[in-house]
Amino acid sequence: MKKCAVIGSSGFIGYELVCQLMEYNDVTAVITEKGNESDVICEEKIFSIGRNSKVVFVEEEQFISENEHYDIIFICHYFDDINLNEASTQLEQFEAEYNVISSKAKEVIFLLPTTKSLSELERQANERNSECQVTFIEIPSLYGPWEPSSGLIHEIIVSELGKKSELIKNVYGSNEILYVEDVGKAIRLISEKELKEHKYVITAKHSMFLPEKSNFKGMQEMLDGIVVSQMRKHIDATPFVILKTTSLDDGIQKQKQQIQQCFHLY
Repeated sequence: MKKCAVIGSSGFIGYELVCQLMEYNDVTAVITEKGNESDVICEEKIFSIGRNSKVVFVEEEQFISENEHYDIIFICHYFDDINLNEASTQLEQFEAEYNVISSKAKEVIFLLPTTKSLSELERQANERNSECQVTFIEIPSLYGPWEPSSGLIHEIIVSELGKKSELIKNVYGSNEILYVEDVGKAIRLISEKELKEHKYVITAKHSMFLPEKSNFKGMQEMLDGIVVSQMRKHIDATPFVILKTTSLDDGIQKQKQQIQQCFHLY
């Protein structure tokens, strides 16, 4: 059992990662600024995890000031911030934050959405020469329960539940789309490896894509637009291939059930 901290635990991938880690580890869930996400949804996520679990919830300021040491610290909030804001302005805060975080951990794992963002963070982290081990993981686009309200599948489900018919923009771009639970499990498995590669990219044997910059009116039109191809190939990262992925139908159904249960939040 390891002592882990997840920075950005109220975000999309951060929340799922806490759920994956808490079965096997002691977890400190660090709540950062919630950005586009409401306080009510953040509280609902904490309630869903359960206060009797092996998870301690702390604000970012408390986490930074406390003299605690961790086996692994996961940095997730860049993933959500860059995806939501479509900009890498958050990387400007990197230096001061990283100096403190790296002093608290034997190992730091960065989760990033794009190769460009990953490369910039990798360059900055390598320049610091900290003593902790650093691993970088590039994550594809994600869908699933607690997907941000700007997410394509989320918007389509909410629109159809409200019996509206409106054109919804593809926010995934040309990136691969995977179910958040599958990716969370893959990240946990990578973190359990004693000897890690320096940089990973999470992919699937059969990858799903959507045409970039397309718009869809309804779930069926989106499903008709899905393109399936072989796993992504990367020169500068080691692929971590998810062999058994949640089917798109099952994933959408799980997401729909969660949205129906919490429809008042949206």
